[in-house]
Amino acid sequence: MNNFFEVKDVDFSVGGKTKVRNVSFSIENEGDVICLLGPSGIGKTTILRTIAGLEKLDKGMIELKGKILSSEKINIEPENRNISLAFQENSLFPHYTVKENIFLGAERNKNKKDHKVSFEELIDLLNISNILNKFPHEISAGEAQRASLTRSLVTQPDLLLLDEPLSNVDQSFKEEIQEKLKKILKNSKITTIIVTHDSYEAFYLGSKCGIILNQELKQFDDPYNVYHLPNSIEVVNFLNRGTLIPAEVTSPKSLENKDLGTITGNFIKPFPIGSKVSLLVQPEDLHHDDKSSLKFEVVDRKFRGTNFIYTLKTPNNTLIPVFVHSHHIHQHELDEKFGIKRPIHIDHIVCF
Repeated sequence: MNNFFEVKDVDFSVGGKTKVRNVSFSIENEGDVICLLGPSGIGKTTILRTIAGLEKLDKGMIELKGKILSSEKINIEPENRNISLAFQENSLFPHYTVKENIFLGAERNKNKKDHKVSFEELIDLLNISNILNKFPHEISAGEAQRASLTRSLVTQPDLLLLDEPLSNVDQSFKEEIQEKLKKILKNSKITTIIVTHDSYEAFYLGSKCGIILNQELKQFDDPYNVYHLPNSIEVVNFLNRGTLIPAEVTSPKSLENKDLGTITGNFIKPFPIGSKVSLLVQPEDLHHDDKSSLKFEVVDRKFRGTNFIYTLKTPNNTLIPVFVHSHHIHQHELDEKFGIKRPIHIDHIVCF
């Protein structure tokens, strides 16, 4: 069975400069949502602009519903692709009200019989009823972003492209909007590619996540695998959800670190016994135990509401993060000793 959408061996370029090289990924089913994640300026927006037809292709091919949109020889014009692109910046027409801007999107597909999303439903879900009669200059950046998102959704595109859709939304409101957006996309079965630099947003919204670093698509996988089974040190460093510590492989199911001692588990990738490796230790891998004889100094403590992330310094000056629920009995202060439960077992041992 053919994939709903496919990018094959594409170089994404703008102004004659290649931003991301030799990219291949696919969206299997209509209605799937994928997220592309990477730092600012890496080429994520260029990818969306090229898929939308605003940038031409010199290498590779892009297909939607079995039809070639872009290749070295073929370039379907943007208005004939039924792809909707919502930019990060305010893309509303300044001389129209918010309501008129949104209806411009609805007008585009007025002859469609299968109206998947109603105007009223979107207005309610995205909470913009109070700004419908205002002009773009009279509303906040977050409100403009939600209005632009509404306009994109009512067009009922075959493919929706969202460029940092919630970057201007207040943090206190962001999670609610994420929940609503996910519900809308699921109920309407609108196939979507979301570009973001927020890994939590990508992991929540996307059924697949692509990590773009150093002009390459480094990993394209389920969010769980991207987080727990990163395929390169570059992905580990970008996600910044753990630390790499030196270790030596001592058996097919164990390794040794000078500070932590023996660590057992299942290697994601086998290494010969005696190999010197860098072991990924994530905050969830180690467990707090005040009764343990294995203790390290607390050098930092971050409170995240539901949890703390303690940073511990070992005798060899390695910094290790440890996750603890916020209701744990003994909250450690800086310079205190923090116990690590033994024996140490990590289900998925990731080494490089």
